[in-house]
Amino acid sequence: MTSTSLSLAKSPAVLSPAAELAADYYDGTADDIYRAIWGNSIHLGKFQSKDEALPIAMQRAKDTMIDGIALHKESKVLEVGCGYGSLARQLARSFDCSVLATNISQRQLDYAAELTKAEGLSDKVKFEKCDYHHLPYAANSFEVYWSQESFLHAGDRNVVLNEAHRVLEPFGLLAFSEVTLRRSTPPALREAILKRVKTPTMWSKHEYEVNLATCGFQVEKWEDWSENVALTYGWTLKQMERKQGEIIPRIGKEAFEHACEGMAVWKRAAEDGYLGWIHVIAAATTRD
Repeated sequence: MTSTSLSLAKSPAVLSPAAELAADYYDGTADDIYRAIWGNSIHLGKFQSKDEALPIAMQRAKDTMIDGIALHKESKVLEVGCGYGSLARQLARSFDCSVLATNISQRQLDYAAELTKAEGLSDKVKFEKCDYHHLPYAANSFEVYWSQESFLHAGDRNVVLNEAHRVLEPFGLLAFSEVTLRRSTPPALREAILKRVKTPTMWSKHEYEVNLATCGFQVEKWEDWSENVALTYGWTLKQMERKQGEIIPRIGKEAFEHACEGMAVWKRAAEDGYLGWIHVIAAATTRD
């Protein structure tokens, strides 16, 4: 993988309309909420018990995903939607491998670079701003393509999956976790779910299964982690209430209440079986 300086994270990037919406979301008040509630990792958590803290559950989800792939010092990893870079740093620490972590949120990239420099990992973890709909990397460049809950922001997931296939080495691995939305979700609820994170569409589990095959991927591991979605947002809503005195002065009462309302919608939708969560590892096979 070509070495990339951290300064390139500030280079201009052409973003698709869906990526622009996601960037607006993550560069806005959501960033203040994520840092105050989620911390340095902003994903769903794989809970061992209902009373467990989300940071512990998030780390378990990452560890479980990492256990499903074999990495070494020469491995080249591309992460899309890297958040604050916690996964990229863990991979670099654990395997001494190189990780190119990409994102469309400049605020997240800047903070991720700060955290990575503080840990002395800037030689292994590089950051760039780019849109996964059109990756600026050569074909067959990476051994692993990694994503955690970033595909839900795609305007065209088939384009994203085709780009993942293109940049992966033959039989390279696509490792991802993703929130899913049942096709039978009532229209009003679907609209409310999508509105929370400013995304145009979301796929069901079936749509991922069908389209992964269409885009040239062979599923090697598929796990349903759906029971954790409501637990994640239940824990988060409690923390929002506990920390409202810290958050409201930073983002305003209206934005705070709007965020809580959106999270409550996601919690109820998960409890009712409309929102799910899957973990998938798939190999980029040759196409017919």
